[in-house]
Amino acid sequence: MGLSTAEYKVVGSLASPFSVKMRAIFRYRRIPHIWYLNRGAMAEATAHVRPPIIPKVRFPDDPEGEWRVDSSPMAYMLEERHTARSIIPDDPVQAVLSHLLEDFGDEWGTKMMFHYRWQDKDQGGDRDRVGWWMSYPGMGPTTDEALAQRTKEFYEWQIPLWPVAGIEPGNVPLIEEMYREILEAFEDVLREQEFLFGSRPSLGDFGLYGQLYQCWLNDASRDVMNERCMRLPGWLAIMDDAGGVEGEWLDPKAPLNKGVQRLLWLAGEVYLPYLDATQRAIEAGDERLVFEGLGLRHEQNPLKYHAKCLDVIREKVASLTTLEQSRLRKKLTGTNAWQYISPLSEDND
Repeated sequence: MGLSTAEYKVVGSLASPFSVKMRAIFRYRRIPHIWYLNRGAMAEATAHVRPPIIPKVRFPDDPEGEWRVDSSPMAYMLEERHTARSIIPDDPVQAVLSHLLEDFGDEWGTKMMFHYRWQDKDQGGDRDRVGWWMSYPGMGPTTDEALAQRTKEFYEWQIPLWPVAGIEPGNVPLIEEMYREILEAFEDVLREQEFLFGSRPSLGDFGLYGQLYQCWLNDASRDVMNERCMRLPGWLAIMDDAGGVEGEWLDPKAPLNKGVQRLLWLAGEVYLPYLDATQRAIEAGDERLVFEGLGLRHEQNPLKYHAKCLDVIREKVASLTTLEQSRLRKKLTGTNAWQYISPLSEDND
């Protein structure tokens, strides 16, 4: 398939939180790009890409015509290539906090999204309706029978992914409680400011947006969202195309928004302990990880990628000056986060 090299090529799916996240980043940053649905000729042209995940992005003027995957590294690569409308806060401490919240959204948010996506009518959802809207963009005009069959295949393909994401019956209480807590934290954010670190969106905003956008599209999770955070659907609409947003970063000396503090508290109570338990399980050669968050048990197979996530967070903290680390620690007062991300070995023993 012949492709112009003048713009970025972004191949994704409307049902992929990471695809809409990357698309929103391109839109906000006003970086020339073309958005393609992962279907037809474009799907065939990129079928060789490994690992087989979306979004797939081809950078302009790449002599090898290489397609890249993994939204977080790509977001940072865009920062190196384009300086205007950065999504990384100028303040190094805010930049680390933004990364932490993006990682929180990307990796823990997937659990919420997967859990609610396929709930049936007896659980407050509508599995068939969700399957139809997700399948149609990948197919285009087709018969009801073909669309129903594709929905069935998509559902059956995603079932094996549930345990990978930790979607098991015993984990449901914590997953649902975390969803409610995140929604209420966002309501606190949006009462006072439009984005996490000021009047312009950060990487952390985009990470949380991708997962919450999917939750808004699904019946059961949308009902909870409307009950807990009525402002959030409007914020998601803004984030989808924030190309016209102009704003400033929060003054580094100013206190963090109450809702942001609550999100960081949740990261310290649940997400970072989860990453730590993952890392410890892998190091010990255990097939299962177990931890408690908010007084609720969570157990699943450990993922190597999540162990690396904790390493990356610690590396970013270690890159701060001593004074910046001190400021970061103060920002995290009242949370359990510091004990997991401190670069000092004694805090991680």
